[in-house]
Amino acid sequence: MTVKQTRPKKSLKQFLASDEDMGLIDVRSNDLAQQIVVDPAVLEALREIFAGTEVIEDQVKIKRILDVRAEIQRNWSDARDAFLNIGRALLSLESTLSKSEFQRLRSSNDRLFPFSDATATQFRQIARAVDSGRIPYEACPGSYGTAYQITLLDDDQLTIARDRGLLRSDVTRREISLLRSETKGSVFSTGRLDKSQLQDERRRLNKREQQLLSELDTLRRRVAELERLLDPSHSD
Repeated sequence: MTVKQTRPKKSLKQFLASDEDMGLIDVRSNDLAQQIVVDPAVLEALREIFAGTEVIEDQVKIKRILDVRAEIQRNWSDARDAFLNIGRALLSLESTLSKSEFQRLRSSNDRLFPFSDATATQFRQIARAVDSGRIPYEACPGSYGTAYQITLLDDDQLTIARDRGLLRSDVTRREISLLRSETKGSVFSTGRLDKSQLQDERRRLNKREQQLLSELDTLRRRVAELERLLDPSHSD
């Protein structure tokens, strides 16, 4: 969408600061007035990504980035619905055919469908997990590879994922893989109480906690610095 410039651009520092508390950006052109609700975390990401560049001062470019982000999110959601619908369709075939008939279909899967049997298996497993409520629909990622990784979690791992806030639509495959790796062979996956194993896990988690605290401290210092630089009252 082309935005006609008939007046000087407003400083993005002022532009973002004006509605920041409500997480709103009010973008207006001569032809259309529209209000875009933006997650405050997205605004913070924009500040960090484009700190020190002219982009952070350009209202039109920032709006374009937000428009593209919204478009991608819509398509990402559509992608999720697409592979869920494929999985459900395959499940319906599985229930229609006998076990031997379905195995014959699977052996020649790529002759009928534009994906391998391995991919079809992932689609079915994801659809089964979502429809059973094991993975909430709203928490199902737009990437079927990531969604499939979630289906591989056992009940204990799934509980840990939920407690850590990993059951969300934007979770990454790496986050789920790290969780699986971290809990592999632990008391969570074996069900056996091993004191030495628990002590080792405690040491690992304590070490990880210290690393995260250090990263958090660095992050907070950087955020404070960015807030100071983006403060309209700050002068170079």
